[in-house]
Formats: sequence, structure tokens, C-alpha cells
Amino acid sequence: MFKNIVSLIGVCLLFLSCKPAQQVVAKEKDKYEVVFKSQIGGKKEKSTQIIKNYEEFNALITTLNVEEESFGKLLAIDLEKYDLVACFLGEKTTGGYDIDIADVLFTATTAQIILKEIGPEKNEIVTDAFTSPYLFVLVPKNKTILVN
Repeated sequence: MFKNIVSLIGVCLLFLSCKPAQQVVAKEKDKYEVVFKSQIGGKKEKSTQIIKNYEEFNALITTLNVEEESFGKLLAIDLEKYDLVACFLGEKTTGGYDIDIADVLFTATTAQIILKEIGPEKNEIVTDAFTSPYLFVLVPKNKTILVN
């Protein structure tokens, strides 16, 4: 009996000493927006870049192979209200690859973007061309952005 009480007290102390996890405030699709997606013209290496102002945005756009008709949509991005997260899958030797958002979790101070990498199915017929999928995601400013 005494051992059970000591064990119970130990578990309670352990529980009380743990820091509470940051609570998810929202998990709503309207808190972020995928504003651009392409299979070609991305970066050769898998990477993520967080763009906070127009100077960084212009520097990024000049390095990518963006089609002319997409420029209008990209120029409408409001970097005063949003940060832009550019997610690159890296260069792939065939088609059939893509990158997408699995989820975005918001807390009071963070936006955690969970990426989904898509590859061709086994024995799937794909184009025999180099691809480099990427996407741009807008998230509200004043959040620490984490990408997984």
C-alpha cells in the first residue's frame, strides 16, 4: 500500500513538472493560401525560403523560371500582411513528383507548415524530363514559421 502511494505521488510530481504544450489555436484552411505551384523552374536542391519583404521576393522570382502569365498573380501578393513561404522539392529526374500542403497548424505565435511530398507510383508511366516542383504559401505576418 505504501509503495502505491509513493508511486502515485511520484507520478503526480512528474506530471506537474512537465511544461504544457503550446495549444493549437486554429486549424482552419482560410488562414493560409497556396498562391502558386509549378512542376518546373524550381531550385535544384530541396529547400524552404521565408520571404518577408518585396526585395527578397524580387530576388527569388528572378532566379525561378516563372511563366509570363503567372507574373500578374505573383505581383498581387501583399507582403505587408503576409509572409511568403517558398517550398522546393528539388530536382527530380522524371515527372510524377509534386509538393503539396498536408496541413498548417496555427498557435498564437507560430504557423507550422507540414509538407506532403508526392512521388510516382511504382511502375507508373512518367515523363522522361527533369522536374523541380515547388509552391508558394502565404501565412499571416507576425508568426514564427516552422516547416516540416
